[in-house]
Amino acid sequence: MTGRIGLDRVGAVAVITLDNSRIKNALTQQMAHDLGAVCEQIDADPSIGCTVIQGAGGTFCSGADTSTWADTYGDDPLSDEAYADTDEMYGSFVRFGELKAPTIAAVRGSAVGAGLNLALAADLRVVSQDARLMAGFLKAGIHPGGGFFTLVRRLAGREAASLLGLFSQEISGVEAKAFGMAGVCVPDEDTEKTAAEIAQLVARDPLIARRAKRSFNLETQSTPLPWAAALEVERGVQLWTQARRLKQTQAQA
Repeated sequence: MTGRIGLDRVGAVAVITLDNSRIKNALTQQMAHDLGAVCEQIDADPSIGCTVIQGAGGTFCSGADTSTWADTYGDDPLSDEAYADTDEMYGSFVRFGELKAPTIAAVRGSAVGAGLNLALAADLRVVSQDARLMAGFLKAGIHPGGGFFTLVRRLAGREAASLLGLFSQEISGVEAKAFGMAGVCVPDEDTEKTAAEIAQLVARDPLIARRAKRSFNLETQSTPLPWAAALEVERGVQLWTQARRLKQTQAQA
Protein backbone atom coordinates (compact mmCIF):
# COMPACT_ATOMS: atom_id res chain seq x y z
CA MET A 1 0.00 0.00 0.00
CA THR A 2 1.46 3.35 -1.03
CA GLY A 3 -0.89 5.52 1.01
CA ARG A 4 -4.08 7.36 0.24
CA ILE A 5 -6.05 10.45 1.18
CA GLY A 6 -9.62 9.61 2.14
CA LEU A 7 -12.46 12.11 1.85
CA ASP A 8 -15.78 11.50 3.56
CA ARG A 9 -18.78 13.65 4.37
CA VAL A 10 -20.72 13.79 7.64
CA GLY A 11 -23.49 16.32 7.24
CA ALA A 12 -21.85 19.65 6.45
CA VAL A 13 -18.44 18.41 7.66
CA ALA A 14 -15.74 17.07 5.34
CA VAL A 15 -13.41 14.49 6.89
CA ILE A 16 -9.94 14.03 5.40
CA THR A 17 -8.14 10.84 6.49
CA LEU A 18 -4.42 10.25 6.07
CA ASP A 19 -4.00 6.53 5.42
CA ASN A 20 -0.60 4.92 4.97
CA SER A 21 -0.52 1.90 7.26
CA ARG A 22 2.94 0.90 6.02
CA ILE A 23 4.59 3.64 8.10
CA LYS A 24 2.19 5.35 10.53
CA ASN A 25 0.47 7.48 7.89
CA ALA A 26 3.70 9.02 6.58
CA LEU A 27 3.02 11.27 3.61
CA THR A 28 4.11 10.18 0.17
CA GLN A 29 4.45 12.60 -2.72
CA GLN A 30 1.26 11.19 -4.23
CA MET A 31 -0.60 11.74 -0.96
CA ALA A 32 0.53 15.38 -0.94
CA HIS A 33 -0.76 15.76 -4.49
CA ASP A 34 -4.07 14.14 -3.55
CA LEU A 35 -4.41 16.32 -0.45
CA GLY A 36 -4.21 19.40 -2.62
CA ALA A 37 -6.83 17.96 -4.97
CA VAL A 38 -9.15 17.11 -2.08
CA CYS A 39 -8.88 20.68 -0.79
CA GLU A 40 -9.98 21.94 -4.19
CA GLN A 41 -13.06 19.68 -3.98
CA ILE A 42 -13.92 20.96 -0.52
CA ASP A 43 -13.61 24.62 -1.46
CA ALA A 44 -15.76 24.06 -4.54
CA ASP A 45 -18.63 22.77 -2.39
CA PRO A 46 -20.26 25.71 -0.53
CA SER A 47 -22.37 23.32 1.55
CA ILE A 48 -19.26 22.25 3.51
CA GLY A 49 -18.91 24.34 6.67
CA CYS A 50 -15.93 22.68 8.35
CA THR A 51 -13.16 20.18 7.61
CA VAL A 52 -11.60 17.69 10.04
CA ILE A 53 -8.25 16.09 9.20
CA GLN A 54 -7.23 12.91 11.00
CA GLY A 55 -5.05 9.84 10.65
CA ALA A 56 -6.16 6.25 10.17
CA GLY A 57 -5.50 3.54 12.74
CA GLY A 58 -5.10 5.69 15.84
CA THR A 59 -2.16 7.85 14.79
CA PHE A 60 -2.02 11.18 12.99
CA CYS A 61 1.09 11.33 10.78
CA SER A 62 4.71 10.28 11.27
CA GLY A 63 6.03 12.85 8.77
CA ALA A 64 7.15 12.55 5.18
CA ASP A 65 7.78 9.09 3.75
CA THR A 66 11.59 9.17 3.69
CA SER A 67 11.82 5.89 1.76
CA THR A 68 11.20 7.94 -1.40
CA TRP A 69 14.02 10.43 -0.75
CA ALA A 70 16.58 8.57 -2.85
CA ASP A 71 14.55 9.30 -5.98
CA THR A 72 13.98 12.95 -5.05
CA TYR A 73 17.27 14.07 -3.52
CA GLY A 74 19.84 11.45 -4.46
CA ASP A 75 21.41 13.05 -7.51
CA ASP A 76 20.82 16.79 -7.14
CA PRO A 77 19.01 18.19 -4.09
CA LEU A 78 18.63 21.54 -5.83
CA SER A 79 17.23 20.16 -9.07
CA ASP A 80 13.99 21.41 -10.58
CA GLU A 81 12.38 18.10 -9.62
CA ALA A 82 13.41 18.36 -5.97
CA TYR A 83 12.08 21.90 -5.77
CA ALA A 84 8.84 20.85 -7.43
CA ASP A 85 8.37 17.98 -4.98
CA THR A 86 8.91 20.15 -1.90
CA ASP A 87 6.61 22.76 -3.43
CA GLU A 88 3.88 20.15 -3.75
CA MET A 89 4.41 18.60 -0.30
CA TYR A 90 4.44 21.82 1.70
CA GLY A 91 2.15 23.55 -0.77
CA SER A 92 -0.54 21.00 0.06
CA PHE A 93 -0.25 22.01 3.73
CA VAL A 94 -0.63 25.68 2.82
CA ARG A 95 -3.59 24.75 0.63
CA PHE A 96 -5.20 22.94 3.55
CA GLY A 97 -4.51 25.93 5.80
CA GLU A 98 -6.18 28.21 3.25
CA LEU A 99 -9.44 26.26 3.03
CA LYS A 100 -12.41 28.62 2.99
CA ALA A 101 -14.22 26.82 5.82
CA PRO A 102 -12.74 26.32 9.32
CA THR A 103 -10.42 23.34 9.86
CA ILE A 104 -9.72 21.04 12.79
CA ALA A 105 -6.85 18.56 13.20
CA ALA A 106 -7.74 15.54 15.34
CA VAL A 107 -4.37 14.38 16.62
CA ARG A 108 -3.87 10.95 18.17
CA GLY A 109 -0.65 8.99 18.42
CA SER A 110 2.29 10.73 16.74
CA ALA A 111 2.51 13.98 14.83
CA VAL A 112 6.10 14.24 13.65
CA GLY A 113 7.98 16.59 11.32
CA ALA A 114 5.89 17.27 8.25
CA GLY A 115 2.97 15.62 10.05
CA LEU A 116 3.24 18.15 12.86
CA ASN A 117 3.41 20.95 10.28
CA LEU A 118 0.16 19.68 8.78
CA ALA A 119 -1.54 19.61 12.20
CA LEU A 120 -0.30 23.15 12.86
CA ALA A 121 -1.85 24.29 9.57
CA ALA A 122 -5.36 23.70 10.95
CA ASP A 123 -7.37 26.43 12.65
CA LEU A 124 -7.83 24.29 15.76
CA ARG A 125 -6.15 21.19 17.15
CA VAL A 126 -7.99 18.60 19.23
CA VAL A 127 -5.27 16.39 20.72
CA SER A 128 -5.31 13.26 22.80
CA GLN A 129 -3.70 13.56 26.21
CA ASP A 130 -0.95 11.10 25.33
CA ALA A 131 -0.35 12.29 21.77
CA ARG A 132 3.33 12.64 20.87
CA LEU A 133 4.22 15.90 19.11
CA MET A 134 7.77 16.38 17.90
CA ALA A 135 9.57 18.22 15.13
CA GLY A 136 12.12 15.47 14.59
CA PHE A 137 13.97 17.38 11.86
CA LEU A 138 17.33 17.96 13.57
CA LYS A 139 17.13 14.58 15.26
CA ALA A 140 16.94 13.05 11.79
CA GLY A 141 19.85 15.18 10.56
CA ILE A 142 17.89 17.63 8.42
CA HIS A 143 16.97 21.29 8.73
CA PRO A 144 13.35 22.13 9.65
CA GLY A 145 11.12 22.85 6.69
CA GLY A 146 7.63 23.94 5.77
CA GLY A 147 7.88 27.17 7.75
CA PHE A 148 8.03 25.18 11.00
CA PHE A 149 9.44 27.92 13.22
CA THR A 150 6.87 30.41 11.96
CA LEU A 151 3.97 27.99 12.45
CA VAL A 152 4.93 27.19 16.04
CA ARG A 153 5.83 30.75 16.97
CA ARG A 154 2.52 32.16 15.81
CA LEU A 155 0.65 29.62 17.94
CA ALA A 156 2.80 29.17 21.03
CA GLY A 157 5.68 31.63 20.95
CA ARG A 158 9.44 31.58 20.67
CA GLU A 159 10.04 29.21 23.58
CA ALA A 160 7.91 26.46 22.08
CA ALA A 161 9.54 26.95 18.66
CA SER A 162 12.93 26.62 20.31
CA LEU A 163 12.00 23.58 22.40
CA LEU A 164 10.58 21.65 19.47
CA GLY A 165 12.54 22.94 16.50
CA LEU A 166 16.02 23.67 17.86
CA PHE A 167 16.27 21.17 20.69
CA SER A 168 14.17 18.31 19.28
CA GLN A 169 12.14 17.82 22.43
CA GLU A 170 8.92 15.81 22.35
CA ILE A 171 5.77 17.09 24.03
CA SER A 172 2.54 15.36 24.94
CA GLY A 173 -0.97 16.46 24.11
CA VAL A 174 -1.34 17.81 27.63
CA GLU A 175 1.82 19.89 27.21
CA ALA A 176 0.70 21.07 23.76
CA LYS A 177 -2.52 22.37 25.32
CA ALA A 178 -0.52 24.16 28.05
CA PHE A 179 1.75 25.75 25.43
CA GLY A 180 -1.21 26.98 23.41
CA MET A 181 -0.50 24.68 20.45
CA ALA A 182 -3.82 22.89 20.95
CA GLY A 183 -7.21 24.22 21.93
CA VAL A 184 -8.73 21.00 23.27
CA CYS A 185 -7.10 18.01 25.00
CA VAL A 186 -9.12 14.85 25.66
CA PRO A 187 -8.61 11.15 26.44
CA ASP A 188 -7.29 9.26 23.43
CA GLU A 189 -10.53 7.46 22.58
CA ASP A 190 -12.48 10.74 22.50
CA THR A 191 -10.25 12.61 20.04
CA GLU A 192 -12.09 12.14 16.73
CA LYS A 193 -15.50 12.23 18.42
CA THR A 194 -14.73 15.57 20.09
CA ALA A 195 -13.34 17.05 16.86
CA ALA A 196 -16.47 15.93 15.00
CA GLU A 197 -18.77 17.46 17.61
CA ILE A 198 -16.98 20.81 17.46
CA ALA A 199 -16.96 20.69 13.66
CA GLN A 200 -20.70 20.08 13.49
CA LEU A 201 -21.37 23.15 15.62
CA VAL A 202 -19.56 25.56 13.30
CA ALA A 203 -20.68 23.78 10.12
CA ARG A 204 -24.41 24.28 10.78
CA ASP A 205 -24.33 27.43 8.66
CA PRO A 206 -21.58 26.99 6.04
CA LEU A 207 -21.99 30.51 4.64
CA ILE A 208 -21.33 32.17 8.01
CA ALA A 209 -18.60 29.64 8.84
CA ARG A 210 -16.70 30.50 5.67
CA ARG A 211 -17.12 34.22 6.19
CA ALA A 212 -15.93 33.95 9.80
CA LYS A 213 -12.89 31.94 8.65
CA ARG A 214 -11.98 34.77 6.30
CA SER A 215 -12.11 37.31 9.12
CA PHE A 216 -10.21 34.94 11.40
CA ASN A 217 -7.36 34.70 8.88
CA LEU A 218 -7.20 38.44 8.32
CA GLU A 219 -7.12 39.25 12.03
CA THR A 220 -4.86 36.52 13.46
CA GLN A 221 -2.08 35.81 10.96
CA SER A 222 0.13 38.82 11.53
CA THR A 223 3.65 37.45 12.15
CA PRO A 224 7.21 38.84 12.02
CA LEU A 225 7.87 36.52 9.06
CA PRO A 226 4.90 35.42 6.93
CA TRP A 227 4.46 31.70 6.48
CA ALA A 228 5.12 31.86 2.73
CA ALA A 229 8.41 33.67 3.35
CA ALA A 230 9.39 31.12 6.00
CA LEU A 231 8.90 28.32 3.46
CA GLU A 232 11.44 29.94 1.17
CA VAL A 233 13.91 30.70 3.97
CA GLU A 234 13.96 27.06 5.07
CA ARG A 235 13.64 25.33 1.73
CA GLY A 236 17.17 25.53 0.32
CA VAL A 237 18.96 24.46 3.47
CA GLN A 238 16.46 21.67 4.11
CA LEU A 239 17.02 20.26 0.62
CA TRP A 240 20.76 20.31 1.22
CA THR A 241 20.42 18.50 4.56
CA GLN A 242 18.05 15.91 3.10
CA ALA A 243 20.60 15.02 0.43
CA ARG A 244 23.40 15.04 3.03
CA ARG A 245 21.48 12.66 5.29
CA LEU A 246 20.72 10.34 2.39
CA LYS A 247 24.38 10.15 1.38
CA GLN A 248 25.40 9.39 4.98
CA THR A 249 22.82 6.60 5.14
CA GLN A 250 24.01 5.13 1.86
CA ALA A 251 27.63 5.27 3.00
CA GLN A 252 26.77 3.32 6.16
CA ALA A 253 24.84 0.65 4.26
